[in-house]
Amino acid sequence: MRYHHSILALGVLALLSAGGTRAQDVAIMGFGPSSAQRQRALEARIIGFPSGDRMAVYHRALTAEPHHAGTPANHRTAEYIAARLREFGFDSVLMNRYEVLLPWPVERRVTLLAPERYELRLNEPPLDPDPDTRKRGALPPYNAYAADGDVTAEVVYVNYGIPEDYRVLDSLGISVAGKIVIARYGRSWRGIKPRLAAERGAIGCLIYSDPEDDGYAQGDVMPEGKWRPEWGVQRGSVMDMPLYPGDPQTPGRPSKPGAERIPLSETPTLQKIPVLPISYGDALPILRNLAGPVAPAGWRGALPITYHIGPGPARVRIRLRSDWSVRPIVNVIGVLKGSERPEKVIMAGGHRDAWTFGARDPISGAVSLLETARALGQLAQSGARPKRSIAIASWDAEEQGLIGSTEYGEEFAAELKQDLIVYLNRESYTAGDFDAGGSHSLQPFINEVTKAVRMPDGSATVFDSWRAKAGPQDLVRVDGTVQVRIGALGSGSDYTVFLDHLGIPSVNLGFESGNGIYHSLYDTHWFYTKFGDPGFAYGERLAELVGLFLLRLANADILPFDYASTAETVDRYLDELEREIENRKLDLDLSGVRRANRRMGATAEALNAEVARILASDLAAAENGRYRESLARLNDLMARVEQAFLDEGGLPDRPWFRHQIYAPGYYTGYGVKTLPGVREAIEQNDVETARRMAGALASSLERARKLLVEAIAAAAEIGN
Repeated sequence: MRYHHSILALGVLALLSAGGTRAQDVAIMGFGPSSAQRQRALEARIIGFPSGDRMAVYHRALTAEPHHAGTPANHRTAEYIAARLREFGFDSVLMNRYEVLLPWPVERRVTLLAPERYELRLNEPPLDPDPDTRKRGALPPYNAYAADGDVTAEVVYVNYGIPEDYRVLDSLGISVAGKIVIARYGRSWRGIKPRLAAERGAIGCLIYSDPEDDGYAQGDVMPEGKWRPEWGVQRGSVMDMPLYPGDPQTPGRPSKPGAERIPLSETPTLQKIPVLPISYGDALPILRNLAGPVAPAGWRGALPITYHIGPGPARVRIRLRSDWSVRPIVNVIGVLKGSERPEKVIMAGGHRDAWTFGARDPISGAVSLLETARALGQLAQSGARPKRSIAIASWDAEEQGLIGSTEYGEEFAAELKQDLIVYLNRESYTAGDFDAGGSHSLQPFINEVTKAVRMPDGSATVFDSWRAKAGPQDLVRVDGTVQVRIGALGSGSDYTVFLDHLGIPSVNLGFESGNGIYHSLYDTHWFYTKFGDPGFAYGERLAELVGLFLLRLANADILPFDYASTAETVDRYLDELEREIENRKLDLDLSGVRRANRRMGATAEALNAEVARILASDLAAAENGRYRESLARLNDLMARVEQAFLDEGGLPDRPWFRHQIYAPGYYTGYGVKTLPGVREAIEQNDVETARRMAGALASSLERARKLLVEAIAAAAEIGN
């Protein structure tokens, strides 16, 4: 299926050739020639504005103490960010409060009873070069929302603890029923591991970080290098978020004081067995005391042992108890009011709560976003206020289960669906390669924005660097130009409520490289300024990139959505499903979905042509005010198309997730399942459910097509 971009570049070239201005200097997706010139002048004031020195100051302030959700320390980080947004000239700064279930550990004890006795350390010692690791206030390593319990059993090693690993165990005749499983981190979101173990009858779960994955097999460990040391532990929530994120006791409604709460005993997203994270130093005595079959080659990590599966003779006792209190959290939202359509909002956000100090996750992203906010505030104070409003959000309690953003989305669902145009998620980053994921209607726009910012060494644009590292399957040629395909979003960060529940077009982008300090005591200012992004050079570029992204959307004459790009992407996903259907020999016909998608794609191409006509003729410029109402209607319709992909019935067995194109997988947690209702039914060989969800998907594509038809009608009023 071929899709087209607008012919904007050709139209602008024809209009400007007499004046000698190069088209590539002014053409911007969503802007006519005169608007593009003004926009380029504004963007020139953002490039070079962000300061790594300022980011270092913000970073030191926000990582000065451990600040997990629900604590006074985390409230102090909220006050700090609010103060900076006021300082930068934001018109309003809101403190958005909830009361949510946040369990903290009271008792954690794990003992290897046989064939040798060993009391697991379950803590992380300080590192000599890093004074922050000696500070008090951090919660010890634990998995939030694990069940309380006191269990004793033989141990079975289950590799990563994902469905295919259990199929291997089945083939070997090994059961985990009545056993404690030990799984290594990786290949899935951590909450999937205890859920699968419990479904198989296990009574407890230990999760460890194998040095093959993020320890000494990858390079020098902390403090000499950036990889996980022997006693480093990955904390993290094991809430069953593929059912629904947010406060476990208030699904679908905001967790305000006095809200009706599900009893703990009936809350479905809590784990059913005790779960605890441990270091590879603590895992070694358990694993070396396992017998049974030698683990398959793909199951063997980097510890100096022969990996066996068990069960036993290693026998372990786990004692775990938490304080299951409801505690306060607060979001911070700053708004820079738009000059023409202030009710319409472009939002960028990320969380600030952390398991310990959070230097990389999430404060690196927070300080870069603060510099974006400072740049935009400086423009507004100089008189260059955006046409639409720009909001900067700092979410709370993301680590426990995307709680702050989810409660906000559930409280203001109607307003957000009416007025929020795009949500850009900005969490953590490290110096490394660029990547982006999100709603595919924004794929051409993201490609274009990355061409306007250079990498820290100045040798290439972000786009050039991104393209150079992309494989052939990640590139698509559109009207003679190459685009890098963006990824699809699953879950694991604060875009989830906006995209999967509300149908707001969403994007997650940034720079990334590997390390071994994730969710550990060692995620500190010392680590980040030595190994994460020394000098914050990548943070400066990210602040520029996000600033341009927000400002272009806020100022665009016509919003730069391209739903032909969505149709092309859905077509590829359908190819994947049809290959899977053939491999499984299922009696399932997706031709109806294919037809609906082709109709939507053809309509999107027709809309692109209308948009190109309007922009090339400069009919959307401020001077042509007579088209203001038609332009507003056109933009409003284009912004609502993503919501057409929602189905009010949601996905099978998890109605909170409504999007029919993107969702986290039920057995992957973070990892995306595209066309999820149909795909997961196929993977379960459930033809009846697959047919039903194919119908829901086709209906959503048809709803999108109808909105695109309305948008074409609005566009036809402009200049005709």
